[in-house]
Amino acid sequence: MMRIITILFFSFLLFINCYSQQYIFTNYSINNGLSQSVVNCVFQDSKGYIWAGTQNGLNRFNGETFDVYNYNRNDSGSISNNWIYSIAEDAAGNLWIGTKGGLNKYNAKQNNFKRIVYQTDFAFDVSQYCYDVICLENGDIFINTPPLISIYNLEKESFTHFENKLEYDGAVKDVKIPALEDTDGKIWIGSTTGLTLFSLQTNKFSYFPFVLKTEVNVENVNVTAIFKDKKANLWVGTTIGLFIFNSDLNRFEESRFLIGQNEQVPFKNICIRAITEDKNGNLIVGTEGNGLFVISPESPGTVAIQNYTTENSDLGHNIVQSLIIDSSENLWIGTLQGISKTDLKKKKFNLYRKSNSPNSLDLLGNVIASLYKNDDGILWVGNWGQGLNLVNRKTGEVEHFSTRHSGNHYIPNDFVHVIFKDSEGEIWLGTRNGILIYDKPGNRFVDWKTFFKNSLLPNFNNVRIYMIIQDRDLNYWIGTQNGLYKINLKKSAVEVFQKELDANYQLSANLVYCLIEDSEGLIWIATVSGLDVYNPATKKIRHFKKEEKGLSDDFIISLCEDKKGNIWIGTATYLNVYHKKDSSFTYYAQEHGLPNNRIFEIVKDKNNEMWIATGKGLCKFDEQQNLCHTFTLEDGLQSLEFNLRAAFVCDDGEILMGGMNGFNSFYPDSISGNPYIPNLVFTSFYTQKGAVKEYINLEESPEVVLHHNIYSFTIEFAALEFTNPQKNSYAYQMAGISDEWINIGNRKFVPFFGLQPGEYTFKVKGSNNDGVWNDREISVKIVILPPWWRSIYAYFAYFILFVLAVFSYIKMRERKLKHDKKILEQKVLERTKQIEEQNQLIISKNQELNELNHTKDKLFSIIGHDLGNQFNIILGFLEVLVYDFKKLDAGKVEYHLNNINKSAKHAYE
Repeated sequence: MMRIITILFFSFLLFINCYSQQYIFTNYSINNGLSQSVVNCVFQDSKGYIWAGTQNGLNRFNGETFDVYNYNRNDSGSISNNWIYSIAEDAAGNLWIGTKGGLNKYNAKQNNFKRIVYQTDFAFDVSQYCYDVICLENGDIFINTPPLISIYNLEKESFTHFENKLEYDGAVKDVKIPALEDTDGKIWIGSTTGLTLFSLQTNKFSYFPFVLKTEVNVENVNVTAIFKDKKANLWVGTTIGLFIFNSDLNRFEESRFLIGQNEQVPFKNICIRAITEDKNGNLIVGTEGNGLFVISPESPGTVAIQNYTTENSDLGHNIVQSLIIDSSENLWIGTLQGISKTDLKKKKFNLYRKSNSPNSLDLLGNVIASLYKNDDGILWVGNWGQGLNLVNRKTGEVEHFSTRHSGNHYIPNDFVHVIFKDSEGEIWLGTRNGILIYDKPGNRFVDWKTFFKNSLLPNFNNVRIYMIIQDRDLNYWIGTQNGLYKINLKKSAVEVFQKELDANYQLSANLVYCLIEDSEGLIWIATVSGLDVYNPATKKIRHFKKEEKGLSDDFIISLCEDKKGNIWIGTATYLNVYHKKDSSFTYYAQEHGLPNNRIFEIVKDKNNEMWIATGKGLCKFDEQQNLCHTFTLEDGLQSLEFNLRAAFVCDDGEILMGGMNGFNSFYPDSISGNPYIPNLVFTSFYTQKGAVKEYINLEESPEVVLHHNIYSFTIEFAALEFTNPQKNSYAYQMAGISDEWINIGNRKFVPFFGLQPGEYTFKVKGSNNDGVWNDREISVKIVILPPWWRSIYAYFAYFILFVLAVFSYIKMRERKLKHDKKILEQKVLERTKQIEEQNQLIISKNQELNELNHTKDKLFSIIGHDLGNQFNIILGFLEVLVYDFKKLDAGKVEYHLNNINKSAKHAYE
């Protein structure tokens, strides 16, 4: 009952206008990978990781996944206990974790824990319950175990223990008991029985009373939170409320706030579990059971207080255990039901809707059909089927008009599709049952025939009005579900354009969604069956159809003219741009960056930039780069879906846009992106064989060596900027394959398959949700070893073998040559001997031949002499016979023949 009364009390006290910072929470639970629901502490380390200590494990969050660290009795390098109280980080980047099982030191490079075991030598052992840890400025580690404190000297690896005079509470606590290092070597130390201040110079404790507003001292105060703000105010949360230190009186006093004209004690009897402060000086207070409070300074001395609970917001749970603000202004809230996160940076868009939140606006409904801002700053908000709202943003008051109201606040139809102010200053309402005109003196709405006292005006009973414009000749153009009407009030002249009519009064369809007059005075008409353009000067109408003139779709929803005179056309399927110069069309779709292909509204801001409201988000079109910058729910949009005609560009440049869950307002010039550059980290590196993954710790070495038979590996990374991590973008380069940077959108991993042996360097860079890049990429060297037969040792062995082979070949060749030489020499010797023998034989033969020649010569000489003599004798006898034959007698002849015979025989012999 007390909690219900408190929430109602705050709902009554809130003095907040609609421009207050609006918290939209994103929640993380066990469904997202958190090890357990109860989050005792949240911490951001120097790399940018978010750590969450729960009742069952330590968690490290990278924006997408949680890495969980649990106690493992078989692993001495695991954390000593799963119940985490507190987390701190020293100058070397080591984490110190206080648990129900003592103090632990986490070494990121080795990815393990060292259990710090110590003894206090006091009567009671408290070393197992490390309720809070502080890494002091001097490098020592401070441990709060009330009533003892312990200081661990890292260099000496020694402990010093001190005991204060507060009563010892022997019960083991489930939550953190806080401590805070102040300036000048002083430490504020909480306990369940009071608060002390310890001096590192004197090693002495100081004690301070807690005083209620009634000047009553409170004994044995259970201190649950300690925080010092930018103005050096020291705030202490307790189980009975919020206290602030009065340095003049040296005491803690129950906090009081001036809200409006009244001084209040808003946190009386509320348990305060956590306190922090944003950069604007807003104090943020987490409570046990009453949700989150934001105390915002207003005029001097006064504050406004917002209370966020599970009942009026998306806060995960009303029991808030811990609070931190990370390096890019995101608030992290540890609750009994996981972690809630909200962006504290100024929202790009102001959000207005009816809800249970502290920023609720009392609208008749959240489905917005039309919007307008009057000269007095009052917003006119037409609902879809629920009436009209006049919103005063300064006071937060809303005036209603509907069929459910009576008197001046009655209107005959609740579908307010058009709010239009003419050149005479009259405000028109277009409904599903005709047109109403605002009677300012009577603060009421009157049928237009009655207001203008003209019975000749068309009867729009049960006709939906889609749009009203006034051209340069002060004619009114009214688009309806039953055609287009041109009305001259002064002349009471009415011209009708419908599909059934002939020639230049014929429309493509009777349902007219949108109308504009362009810079040339032409009237462009959006219908559900094509685009028409009417020239008032020539009184001719031209039709554009999908098949005939190149439209992407005949279902035309919205129209707008840009600074170049081109007509932007929103259809049911694409964004079309008609270029008058060459009568050509350009088309844009999701593949060009549009959030959705269904275009509900197009407006041009004061800087001539185009804004496109779609069925799935809002985008700003950059004509120079031909790109769209898309905005989503995380940027503060009312929803992803907008409504046709629920848009208005105010004279001062403010843009109003409505949809299915409220409406937004913004000044385009005031929209600033997220300036925080993300820190990049490698979150995982693993190889995979089948379904088996083997993880490699990249903290240990900047180089990974893989064997040739590792066919695939995957590198995971994250840009640790948590505003909207799903929209963080990445690009990578794999030197050794290509020097090109490859954009991969919001994908946080890159797999590789079948790389050849060699050396590679993987580099990655990332951006935050608004495209602010960290160009200082991170990298890891990857060496893929060749198979043993292609390794350097193998090639060295091959070289040695080759040298040995060459050497052996040379030796063998040398031996062979020697052998061959020996054989050759033997052969040469034998041959020489043979030659010598032959020479001797030749000499011998020559001698014989010479002798024969001599003998021959002698013979021939003898023969010549002897034969010559015989032949001469024979010839002599023959001549005698020849000349004297007839004279010789037979005896003489016979005598001469016998001589011849003897000489012949003698020559023969």
